[in-house]
Amino acid sequence: MYSSTTFIRKPLAAAVASVFISMPVYADFDLQETQTDEQMVVTATRTETTLAKAPASIAVVTEEDILSEPSLALNDLVKDIAGVESQMDGGRAGREMISIRGLNPKFTMILVDGRKLSSSNAIFRGNDFDLSAIPKESIERIEVIRGPMSALYGSEALGGVINVITKKPTNEWNSQISGDYSYRDDDKGGEYSAGFNTSGALIDDELYMSFAVSQTGRDAYNAFSGTAQDNKGNDYDRSQATTLEERDTLAVSGNVLWYINDMHDIAFDFSYTDDDREGIIESTAGLTDSESRVKRDMQAITYNGMFDWGEAQLRYNRDAVSSVDAAEIDTGVSDINETNQQVYGHGTTYIGSHTLTFGGEWSYSELENPESLTETGKADVHEQALFVQDQWEINDAYTLTYGTRLDFHEAYGSHWSPRAYLVNTVTDKLTLKGGVGTAFNAPTLLQTSEENVINSCKGDCQVVGNPDLDPETSVSYEVSAIYNETTWSIEAGLFRNDIKNLIDQDRDNAVGTSPDGRDIFTYKNINKAMTQGLELTGRYDVTESIQLNGAYTYLDTEDKSTGKALEDRPDHQANVRVTWYATDYLDTFVRVNYTGEALIDNTIDLHRSSFTTADLGMNYLINSDWRLRAGVRNITDEQFDEFDVTQRGYSIEPRSWYLGMTANF
Repeated sequence: MYSSTTFIRKPLAAAVASVFISMPVYADFDLQETQTDEQMVVTATRTETTLAKAPASIAVVTEEDILSEPSLALNDLVKDIAGVESQMDGGRAGREMISIRGLNPKFTMILVDGRKLSSSNAIFRGNDFDLSAIPKESIERIEVIRGPMSALYGSEALGGVINVITKKPTNEWNSQISGDYSYRDDDKGGEYSAGFNTSGALIDDELYMSFAVSQTGRDAYNAFSGTAQDNKGNDYDRSQATTLEERDTLAVSGNVLWYINDMHDIAFDFSYTDDDREGIIESTAGLTDSESRVKRDMQAITYNGMFDWGEAQLRYNRDAVSSVDAAEIDTGVSDINETNQQVYGHGTTYIGSHTLTFGGEWSYSELENPESLTETGKADVHEQALFVQDQWEINDAYTLTYGTRLDFHEAYGSHWSPRAYLVNTVTDKLTLKGGVGTAFNAPTLLQTSEENVINSCKGDCQVVGNPDLDPETSVSYEVSAIYNETTWSIEAGLFRNDIKNLIDQDRDNAVGTSPDGRDIFTYKNINKAMTQGLELTGRYDVTESIQLNGAYTYLDTEDKSTGKALEDRPDHQANVRVTWYATDYLDTFVRVNYTGEALIDNTIDLHRSSFTTADLGMNYLINSDWRLRAGVRNITDEQFDEFDVTQRGYSIEPRSWYLGMTANF
C-alpha cells in the first residue's frame, strides 16, 4: 500500500537494482550490491513493485545521489535523468522548471509522499517556487516517471510525475546536519545551503516524529556590460541586469505518525516555505524590476488501514500559497492567495492474479487576486474524480497494468483518461516494456476568467482570460528494452506524445484596448502539437574501481499549426560521468554535460546555440557518519555570446567552486 505504514513495515532494499534506470549511484562503494539488489518503487501503481517490473519508464534518485553534490532545489537533483530537462525560463533571471520529454513544465506533477504540490494559479510566470519547497535533508529518494500518469494522479500528470519520498522514522533517534557553500570566479558571489533533519520514536513502536529545516541562498549574478537598445530605441545599461536573480529560501517540514495498532495508523504532516527573489530582468523591452516573495503552508492528515479484504488510505490535504509584497513588479500583481483542498482515498485488494486498486478524490481551489480579478476579486473551481487500476500477472513473464480515471470538472464536464501498460520479463537479464496512455488538463482559473486582466509584454500590453478555451488532451506511446549484465547495463526507449488544444497566449490578435491605449490579448488553443524522441541510459564497470554512467535524449517537436518546432526544447541532451572509487572512503568523478541547439523565438527563427560544460568533484568519508564533498562546476566557464540570446535572459551558470559536509548523529 502506498502509505507511510508501508515504508516502515516493508523496508527498502539497501541499494538500487537496475542502475541503468535509476541513474548513477554516486559514491556507492559496493558496486556488486548496486547491480543485484531489488529497488522497490510505489509511484507507478500506488502499490509496491520492483523497479524493473514497474509499468512505466521510471528512474530513482537515491539519498546517496543527493548527498554527493550540493543543490538548491528539486530540479538540481533530477536534471541528469534521460528525458528530463531543467528548463530555463527565458526572461526570468535564471529560474528553471522541470520539463519531461519536451512537454511544458506545467505538465510535470510534483508530489511529496503522494500529495500534490502546486501553486499554478498564484504563480503563473517563472514558477520554480514549488521546486524549492522541500528540504532536501528530509528526502529518502525521488521517483521520476516519464510519461502520462493521469489515470492515477489527475490532469497535471500529462507529462510525468516526480514523487519525493521522505525519510521515515524508526525507534532509534537519528539526526543529520549538512552545509554547502559555492563561490563564482572573480568575486561574482555564490550560493549556500544549510539543513537539519531529525526523526525517532516519542513512544517506541507507537508514536514517531520527524522534522527537517533548510535555509538556502544565492547572490545575484550580473554577467554582462555595456549598453543596448530596447525595442523602442532607448539605451540602457546591461550591467544592471541580473543574469541570475538573488534568492533566499527557508523550508520547514515535519511529521507525526501514530500506530494505533498493527493494522491502523494516522499521520499528520506539515510544511512551511518562505521564498524571496529579487532581480532586474533584461529583455527586448529593456530592464524591468522583478521582486517575488512566495509563502506556502501545508497540512495533511492521513489514515492507513489493513483489513481482511486488503488495504486502504484516506487523506485530507490543505495547501495555501501567498504571493506577497509584489508577486512581480512587471506584472502589476500583488497579494495573491491560492488555497487548494483535497480529500483523497483509495483501496487495494487482491483477487487471484489481479491486484485491484480503486479510489477517488474531491478537490476545491480558491484564488484571491483583487488586482487582477477586477470584478469579484475571487475565482474558484471544484473537481472530482474516480479511478480504477488492475495489475494482472498473466504468468511469470507477462504483467498487464490497465485502468482509467474519470474526471468531473464543473466547467468542462467529464473526461476519461484510460491507460494500459505491458511488461514482459523475457529473462532475468532482459525486460521489455510498452504502453499507451491518455491525459486531460483543464485550463487554470486565470486562463478562463473574463474578469482576470494581467499586465504583460513587460507592461506594454494586457492579457484577459478566455472562457471558450478547451481542455488540453494527449495520447502518449512508449516502448523500451532493459538489459542488465553484471558489469554493464543499458536501457533504450522510444516515446511519442500527441497533444491537442495546447493553451498559449494569442499575441497575433488583440481583443480590445485598455483605457490607457495598450492592446489586450487573450489565450488560445493550438490545434495540435507533437513531441517524440529516444532515450538511452547505460552503465559500464570499466574496472572494479572505475564506473562509467551516461544518459542521452533525442527530442523532436512540432507545432502542427505552424510546422515549426516548439520553443525552448533542445534537440539533444547528454551527460557522461566517470567515477573512480579510489579507496573505500574516497571517490572522485568527472562529468561532461551537453545541451543541443534550441529554438527560442519562432517569430524570427532565433536559436540558442548548443553548449558543453564539464564538472569535477570528490566525496570523502571521514567515517561512517561524516562526509566531505568538494568540486568545481562548468570548469571551462562556458557562456553564451550571442546578444539576441542573452538579451532574452538565457545564461549558463558560471564556473563555481563548492565545498560541503554532511554529519549523522
